[in-house]
Amino acid sequence: MFEDTIAAIATPNGVGSIAIVRVSGKKALDVGLQITKKSRLTPRYATLSNLFTLEGDFIDEGITIYFESPRSFTTEDVVEFQVHGGYIVAALLLEEILKCNVRLATPGEFSKRAYLGGRIDLTKAESIAKLIEAKSKDAHRMLSSLLKGDLEKFVHKSRDELVGVLASIEVSIDYADEDLPQDLKNSIAKKLEEIRFDLEKIYDNSKQREGMIEGFKISIIGKPNSGKSSLLNKILMFDRAIVSEIEGTTRDTVEESIRIGTHILKIVDTAGIRDTSNTIEKIGIDRSIESIQKSDIVVVLFDRSR
Repeated sequence: MFEDTIAAIATPNGVGSIAIVRVSGKKALDVGLQITKKSRLTPRYATLSNLFTLEGDFIDEGITIYFESPRSFTTEDVVEFQVHGGYIVAALLLEEILKCNVRLATPGEFSKRAYLGGRIDLTKAESIAKLIEAKSKDAHRMLSSLLKGDLEKFVHKSRDELVGVLASIEVSIDYADEDLPQDLKNSIAKKLEEIRFDLEKIYDNSKQREGMIEGFKISIIGKPNSGKSSLLNKILMFDRAIVSEIEGTTRDTVEESIRIGTHILKIVDTAGIRDTSNTIEKIGIDRSIESIQKSDIVVVLFDRSR
Protein backbone atom coordinates (compact mmCIF):
# COMPACT_ATOMS: atom_id res chain seq x y z
CA MET A 1 0.00 0.00 0.00
CA PHE A 2 2.82 2.41 0.89
CA GLU A 3 5.91 2.74 -1.26
CA ASP A 4 8.20 3.79 1.57
CA THR A 5 9.39 1.76 4.54
CA ILE A 6 9.44 3.18 8.06
CA ALA A 7 11.30 2.33 11.26
CA ALA A 8 11.35 3.48 14.87
CA ILE A 9 12.28 2.43 18.38
CA ALA A 10 9.06 1.02 19.83
CA THR A 11 10.07 1.08 23.51
CA PRO A 12 10.68 4.06 25.82
CA ASN A 13 14.12 5.65 25.81
CA GLY A 14 16.23 4.82 28.83
CA VAL A 15 17.88 1.99 30.72
CA GLY A 16 16.03 -1.33 30.50
CA SER A 17 16.58 -5.00 29.82
CA ILE A 18 15.02 -4.98 26.33
CA ALA A 19 14.54 -2.45 23.54
CA ILE A 20 12.50 -3.09 20.39
CA VAL A 21 13.19 -1.58 16.97
CA ARG A 22 10.34 -2.03 14.47
CA VAL A 23 10.50 -1.83 10.66
CA SER A 24 7.38 -1.81 8.47
CA GLY A 25 7.02 -1.70 4.70
CA LYS A 26 8.12 -3.33 1.46
CA LYS A 27 11.81 -3.28 2.39
CA ALA A 28 11.33 -4.67 5.91
CA LEU A 29 12.42 -8.21 5.06
CA ASP A 30 15.43 -6.97 3.06
CA VAL A 31 16.46 -4.84 6.05
CA GLY A 32 16.09 -7.84 8.36
CA LEU A 33 18.31 -9.97 6.13
CA GLN A 34 20.95 -7.25 5.78
CA ILE A 35 21.16 -6.57 9.51
CA THR A 36 21.24 -10.26 10.52
CA LYS A 37 23.40 -11.38 7.55
CA LYS A 38 20.99 -14.29 7.11
CA SER A 39 19.65 -15.69 3.85
CA ARG A 40 16.17 -16.36 5.24
CA LEU A 41 13.85 -15.39 8.10
CA THR A 42 10.95 -17.71 8.92
CA PRO A 43 7.68 -15.75 9.33
CA ARG A 44 6.40 -15.46 12.94
CA TYR A 45 9.41 -17.33 14.30
CA ALA A 46 11.73 -15.80 16.91
CA THR A 47 15.30 -16.14 15.65
CA LEU A 48 18.34 -15.54 17.85
CA SER A 49 20.60 -13.44 15.64
CA ASN A 50 23.79 -11.48 15.67
CA LEU A 51 23.07 -7.98 14.40
CA PHE A 52 25.58 -6.07 12.30
CA THR A 53 26.16 -2.69 10.68
CA LEU A 54 26.08 -2.54 6.89
CA GLU A 55 29.89 -2.57 7.01
CA GLY A 56 29.82 -5.82 8.99
CA ASP A 57 30.63 -4.50 12.48
CA PHE A 58 28.88 -6.32 15.34
CA ILE A 59 26.11 -4.32 17.11
CA ASP A 60 24.40 -6.77 19.45
CA GLU A 61 22.90 -10.22 19.83
CA GLY A 62 19.10 -10.22 19.89
CA ILE A 63 15.82 -11.74 18.75
CA THR A 64 14.56 -11.06 15.23
CA ILE A 65 10.92 -11.72 14.29
CA TYR A 66 9.53 -11.38 10.77
CA PHE A 67 5.77 -10.85 10.28
CA GLU A 68 4.77 -11.46 6.69
CA SER A 69 2.11 -9.25 5.08
CA PRO A 70 -0.83 -9.16 5.75
CA ARG A 71 -0.38 -11.02 9.06
CA SER A 72 1.11 -8.11 10.96
CA PHE A 73 -0.13 -5.12 12.93
CA THR A 74 0.32 -2.73 10.00
CA THR A 75 -0.75 -5.39 7.43
CA GLU A 76 2.65 -4.79 5.75
CA ASP A 77 5.85 -6.81 6.06
CA VAL A 78 7.18 -6.09 9.55
CA VAL A 79 10.49 -7.00 11.17
CA GLU A 80 11.08 -6.47 14.89
CA PHE A 81 14.51 -6.53 16.50
CA GLN A 82 14.59 -7.18 20.26
CA VAL A 83 17.95 -6.03 21.59
CA HIS A 84 19.49 -5.20 24.94
CA GLY A 85 18.03 -2.04 26.41
CA GLY A 86 19.87 1.15 27.19
CA TYR A 87 20.63 4.44 25.52
CA ILE A 88 22.92 3.32 22.73
CA VAL A 89 22.21 -0.17 21.31
CA ALA A 90 18.75 0.52 19.86
CA ALA A 91 19.90 3.93 18.61
CA LEU A 92 22.88 2.37 16.77
CA LEU A 93 20.64 -0.30 15.26
CA LEU A 94 18.07 2.29 14.12
CA GLU A 95 20.86 4.37 12.61
CA GLU A 96 21.94 1.42 10.45
CA ILE A 97 18.36 0.60 9.43
CA LEU A 98 17.80 4.19 8.24
CA LYS A 99 20.77 3.78 5.89
CA CYS A 100 18.79 1.07 4.01
CA ASN A 101 16.55 3.61 2.22
CA VAL A 102 14.21 3.56 5.23
CA ARG A 103 12.83 6.68 6.90
CA LEU A 104 12.08 7.42 10.54
CA ALA A 105 8.41 6.85 11.40
CA THR A 106 6.38 9.80 12.62
CA PRO A 107 4.50 9.50 15.96
CA GLY A 108 1.53 7.16 15.56
CA GLU A 109 2.44 6.15 12.01
CA PHE A 110 2.42 2.40 12.68
CA SER A 111 -1.16 2.72 13.98
CA LYS A 112 -2.03 4.92 11.00
CA ARG A 113 -0.86 2.20 8.62
CA ALA A 114 -2.79 -0.40 10.60
CA TYR A 115 -5.92 1.75 10.16
CA LEU A 116 -5.38 2.37 6.45
CA GLY A 117 -4.67 -1.33 5.97
CA GLY A 118 -7.99 -2.23 7.58
CA ARG A 119 -6.48 -3.88 10.66
CA ILE A 120 -8.12 -1.46 13.07
CA ASP A 121 -10.74 1.29 12.85
CA LEU A 122 -10.45 4.84 14.17
CA THR A 123 -11.98 3.96 17.55
CA LYS A 124 -9.30 1.31 18.12
CA ALA A 125 -6.52 3.58 16.86
CA GLU A 126 -7.54 6.28 19.35
CA SER A 127 -7.91 3.68 22.11
CA ILE A 128 -4.37 2.44 21.51
CA ALA A 129 -3.02 5.98 21.81
CA LYS A 130 -4.93 6.57 25.06
CA LEU A 131 -4.07 3.12 26.44
CA ILE A 132 -0.39 3.95 26.15
CA GLU A 133 -1.01 7.08 28.25
CA ALA A 134 -3.36 5.37 30.75
CA LYS A 135 -2.45 6.19 34.34
CA SER A 136 -4.96 4.06 36.27
CA LYS A 137 -6.52 0.60 36.33
CA ASP A 138 -9.95 2.09 35.63
CA ALA A 139 -8.62 3.77 32.48
CA HIS A 140 -6.98 0.53 31.38
CA ARG A 141 -10.18 -1.44 31.90
CA MET A 142 -12.30 1.09 30.00
CA LEU A 143 -9.89 1.43 27.06
CA SER A 144 -9.44 -2.33 26.85
CA SER A 145 -13.18 -2.67 26.24
CA LEU A 146 -12.84 -0.25 23.34
CA LEU A 147 -10.01 -2.31 21.90
CA LYS A 148 -12.30 -5.35 22.00
CA GLY A 149 -14.64 -3.45 19.68
CA ASP A 150 -17.45 -2.27 22.00
CA LEU A 151 -17.43 1.28 20.62
CA GLU A 152 -16.99 0.00 17.07
CA LYS A 153 -20.16 -2.09 17.42
CA PHE A 154 -22.07 0.92 18.74
CA VAL A 155 -20.86 3.15 15.88
CA HIS A 156 -21.83 0.60 13.23
CA LYS A 157 -25.23 0.05 14.89
CA SER A 158 -25.92 3.80 14.96
CA ARG A 159 -24.82 4.18 11.35
CA ASP A 160 -27.08 1.35 10.18
CA GLU A 161 -30.03 2.89 12.02
CA LEU A 162 -29.37 6.32 10.49
CA VAL A 163 -29.09 4.79 7.01
CA GLY A 164 -32.47 3.10 7.62
CA VAL A 165 -34.01 6.43 8.67
CA LEU A 166 -32.53 8.13 5.61
CA ALA A 167 -34.05 5.46 3.37
CA SER A 168 -37.47 6.01 4.95
CA ILE A 169 -37.20 9.77 4.45
CA GLU A 170 -36.25 9.32 0.79
CA VAL A 171 -39.20 6.98 0.28
CA SER A 172 -41.59 9.54 1.81
CA ILE A 173 -40.22 12.21 -0.58
CA ASP A 174 -40.00 10.15 -3.77
CA TYR A 175 -43.37 8.50 -3.31
CA ALA A 176 -45.26 11.29 -1.59
CA ASP A 177 -48.33 10.67 -3.77
CA GLU A 178 -48.36 6.94 -3.10
CA ASP A 179 -50.31 5.15 -0.41
CA LEU A 180 -47.61 5.16 2.28
CA PRO A 181 -48.14 3.99 5.88
CA GLN A 182 -49.95 6.63 7.93
CA ASP A 183 -47.46 6.45 10.79
CA LEU A 184 -44.29 6.65 8.61
CA LYS A 185 -43.41 10.20 9.72
CA ASN A 186 -44.09 9.34 13.34
CA SER A 187 -41.94 6.21 13.16
CA ILE A 188 -39.08 8.24 11.58
CA ALA A 189 -39.31 10.86 14.33
CA LYS A 190 -39.42 8.18 17.02
CA LYS A 191 -36.38 6.40 15.62
CA LEU A 192 -34.40 9.65 15.39
CA GLU A 193 -35.29 10.42 19.00
CA GLU A 194 -34.02 6.98 20.08
CA ILE A 195 -30.75 7.49 18.19
CA ARG A 196 -30.34 10.97 19.68
CA PHE A 197 -30.90 9.59 23.18
CA ASP A 198 -28.28 6.83 22.67
CA LEU A 199 -25.72 9.31 21.28
CA GLU A 200 -26.25 11.77 24.12
CA LYS A 201 -25.98 8.96 26.65
CA ILE A 202 -22.64 7.70 25.32
CA TYR A 203 -21.36 11.29 25.08
CA ASP A 204 -22.29 12.01 28.70
CA ASN A 205 -20.70 8.73 29.83
CA SER A 206 -17.52 9.61 27.94
CA LYS A 207 -17.32 13.04 29.61
CA GLN A 208 -17.87 11.50 33.04
CA ARG A 209 -15.11 8.95 32.46
CA GLU A 210 -12.64 11.43 31.02
CA GLY A 211 -11.05 11.84 34.44
CA MET A 212 -10.30 8.11 34.58
CA ILE A 213 -7.99 8.49 31.59
CA GLU A 214 -6.47 11.94 32.07
CA GLY A 215 -6.74 12.05 35.86
CA PHE A 216 -9.24 14.06 37.92
CA LYS A 217 -8.17 17.68 38.28
CA ILE A 218 -8.41 19.38 41.68
CA SER A 219 -7.62 23.09 42.04
CA ILE A 220 -6.76 24.65 45.40
CA ILE A 221 -7.81 28.30 45.42
CA GLY A 222 -8.08 31.14 47.88
CA LYS A 223 -6.67 34.53 48.79
CA PRO A 224 -2.89 35.03 49.13
CA ASN A 225 -1.35 33.34 52.18
CA SER A 226 -4.42 31.26 52.97
CA GLY A 227 -2.35 28.05 53.08
CA LYS A 228 -2.79 26.69 49.54
CA SER A 229 0.86 25.78 48.98
CA SER A 230 1.15 24.32 52.47
CA LEU A 231 -1.86 22.08 51.80
CA LEU A 232 -0.35 20.89 48.52
CA ASN A 233 2.94 20.04 50.23
CA LYS A 234 1.12 18.15 53.01
CA ILE A 235 -0.87 16.08 50.50
CA LEU A 236 2.25 15.26 48.48
CA MET A 237 4.34 14.70 51.62
CA PHE A 238 7.25 16.72 50.22
CA ASP A 239 7.93 20.42 49.63
CA ARG A 240 6.81 20.90 46.04
CA ALA A 241 5.60 24.51 46.35
CA ILE A 242 7.48 27.41 47.92
CA VAL A 243 5.92 28.58 51.20
CA SER A 244 6.64 31.99 52.73
CA GLU A 245 4.92 34.74 54.71
CA ILE A 246 5.15 37.07 51.70
CA GLU A 247 1.81 37.44 49.93
CA GLY A 248 1.82 36.53 46.25
CA THR A 249 4.70 34.03 46.52
CA THR A 250 2.92 31.68 44.11
CA ARG A 251 2.75 33.52 40.78
CA ASP A 252 1.94 30.55 38.53
CA THR A 253 0.04 27.29 38.87
CA VAL A 254 1.98 24.39 40.40
CA GLU A 255 0.68 20.95 39.35
CA GLU A 256 1.49 17.48 40.68
CA SER A 257 -0.17 14.07 40.36
CA ILE A 258 -0.81 11.49 43.07
CA ARG A 259 -2.49 8.10 43.04
CA ILE A 260 -5.34 7.37 45.43
CA GLY A 261 -6.66 3.84 45.10
CA THR A 262 -7.05 3.20 41.38
CA HIS A 263 -7.42 6.89 40.47
CA ILE A 264 -4.94 9.55 39.42
CA LEU A 265 -5.52 13.01 40.90
CA LYS A 266 -3.89 16.11 39.40
CA ILE A 267 -3.67 18.67 42.19
CA VAL A 268 -3.08 22.30 41.20
CA ASP A 269 -1.83 24.99 43.58
CA THR A 270 -2.90 28.36 42.21
CA ALA A 271 -1.90 31.98 42.69
CA GLY A 272 -3.81 33.83 45.41
CA ILE A 273 -6.86 35.69 44.07
CA ARG A 274 -7.10 39.38 44.94
CA ASP A 275 -7.23 42.83 43.33
CA THR A 276 -3.71 43.85 42.28
CA SER A 277 -1.96 46.30 39.98
CA ASN A 278 1.04 43.98 39.49
CA THR A 279 1.02 42.80 35.86
CA ILE A 280 2.78 39.50 36.54
CA GLU A 281 0.51 38.70 39.49
CA LYS A 282 -2.55 39.46 37.34
CA ILE A 283 -1.42 36.86 34.83
CA GLY A 284 -1.11 34.31 37.66
CA ILE A 285 -4.62 35.17 38.90
CA ASP A 286 -6.03 34.77 35.38
CA ARG A 287 -4.45 31.33 35.25
CA SER A 288 -6.00 30.50 38.63
CA ILE A 289 -9.45 31.34 37.28
CA GLU A 290 -8.75 29.31 34.13
CA SER A 291 -7.71 26.35 36.30
CA ILE A 292 -11.00 26.61 38.24
CA GLN A 293 -12.99 26.39 35.01
CA LYS A 294 -11.12 23.24 33.92
CA SER A 295 -11.28 21.43 37.27
CA ASP A 296 -13.43 18.50 38.34
CA ILE A 297 -13.18 19.57 42.00
CA VAL A 298 -12.35 22.97 43.49
CA VAL A 299 -11.00 23.23 47.05
CA VAL A 300 -11.37 26.74 48.51
CA LEU A 301 -9.20 27.71 51.51
CA PHE A 302 -9.97 30.50 53.98
CA ASP A 303 -7.80 31.91 56.76
CA ARG A 304 -10.08 32.04 59.83
CA SER A 305 -7.65 34.37 61.64
CA ARG A 306 -8.41 37.01 58.98
